[in-house]
Amino acid sequence: MSDSLAMRSQGYLSRIVADQLCVGDPYEFNPVIQVMLTNHVPQIQKNDGYLHDYRYTKEEKAVPLPDERCRILWVEMDKLEALEKKPVEEWRLSEKIHYMVRFSHAAEKQKIIQELSEKEEIIQMMEEKKMDFLRDTNLALARMRAKFDERDEQVVYEKGIAKGKEEGKLEGQKMLVKLVLRQRMTLNEWEEKQIDELDEEKLLDLIQSLDAIHTSEDFQRQIHDKTNQNVHMKQTVLNR
Repeated sequence: MSDSLAMRSQGYLSRIVADQLCVGDPYEFNPVIQVMLTNHVPQIQKNDGYLHDYRYTKEEKAVPLPDERCRILWVEMDKLEALEKKPVEEWRLSEKIHYMVRFSHAAEKQKIIQELSEKEEIIQMMEEKKMDFLRDTNLALARMRAKFDERDEQVVYEKGIAKGKEEGKLEGQKMLVKLVLRQRMTLNEWEEKQIDELDEEKLLDLIQSLDAIHTSEDFQRQIHDKTNQNVHMKQTVLNR
């Protein structure tokens, strides 16, 4: 969806503002700083750095709009590899944090991640709390993304029947599970198929076990246990 990133960004920002306003009330809303994390933005030149700050300004002199409350920060994560061309000692703290967040799971980057962890106290803290941080952040981002995507599809949903809505909700939950798991491991075709074939009850069981899944072995164990559990329950019912 790279061609529509700018439009989606503006749409999301407008919604966050509009959700704070009610008809007849004063136009007062909390400031909104939107952070757009992307691999890259095709419309931005490769040599323009990886951080791009946008705001409402006067066109001629770039003077900020009075009482400005909306700003957008684009972060092109793939450009962080360019940092490797200079010594770690010359990196800014923000660059170190962005680099660690982007490449913390990349095996080929662990030497640099270790160097960052040894030389920067805040990076040490992030490494120690990494799993909690990633789990909480991933779930929050996934919920927010699912919320906005659900709104984007509202017109389509309204044309469907109630059953179609329920099926769409189930598919959305499966996509959410995949999104969370992809932050921890590489999902292969078999694993994605296992998730796609889950019914609502089995999917709920898997969601409740997400905290225990960090590798393919963990995933296979959970699927195996839940399958055996369901078979055992059916046999118990038949025996009765």
